[in-house]
Amino acid sequence: MKNPDPSDTIVTTDDPHRLSPIEASIMDWCNLAHAARSRGDAEELAHIGRELDRLLQRYDETDAEGHANPAWARPNQRALVLSARGELEEAIRVELIAVRYADTDRRQEVSLGNIADRLVRLNRPEEAIEYFLRAWDVAPLSVPIMMTGAEAFFKAGRLDDADAIFAAFLDVEAPLIPPADLHAYLRYDGSLLDMAPHLPSLHALYQRLADVDERSGGKS
Repeated sequence: MKNPDPSDTIVTTDDPHRLSPIEASIMDWCNLAHAARSRGDAEELAHIGRELDRLLQRYDETDAEGHANPAWARPNQRALVLSARGELEEAIRVELIAVRYADTDRRQEVSLGNIADRLVRLNRPEEAIEYFLRAWDVAPLSVPIMMTGAEAFFKAGRLDDADAIFAAFLDVEAPLIPPADLHAYLRYDGSLLDMAPHLPSLHALYQRLADVDERSGGKS
């Protein structure tokens, strides 16, 4: 397998310029790890794990590659790797270290949102809701945070609260037009499709998305 090149790596962030070369490579290899785990490819996962270990070592040796807050960045990156390996409990433990040093709203949003997402994946929605609310407090307009919160509410059986999150998007059309975050979630997140029959506002968003697609000739 060809090693990803940090100069052309695919990153899942709203601003790739926020990532250092090592961070971009870690993100890319984490995506590969998630895919390998989904396929059940243990050999490939072991190879990816060795590369991630090497990248984390380089990141530590450079004190987070010149990051403005390495005390936050180093555990945050390590938690990403642990999560990609499926070690969610340990990823949460390490991200909680990062939270202690999250000195900006953006860093709090990232770490608290990550913890909420991992708790949802561990089927611990009530705990996830606690961290979602903390993340939402510092980032009330963050679509990824809102999607995590909606899934946490849904899994906790709080359907009205989950639906209220999607209802907030019904007054505006722009979030349904690519490359908006909400469009990407509706298009590619299978968990939302599973929730839609139970949440009227989410169902309405899917209907509206279909209308937007029809007007744009299905190009979205």
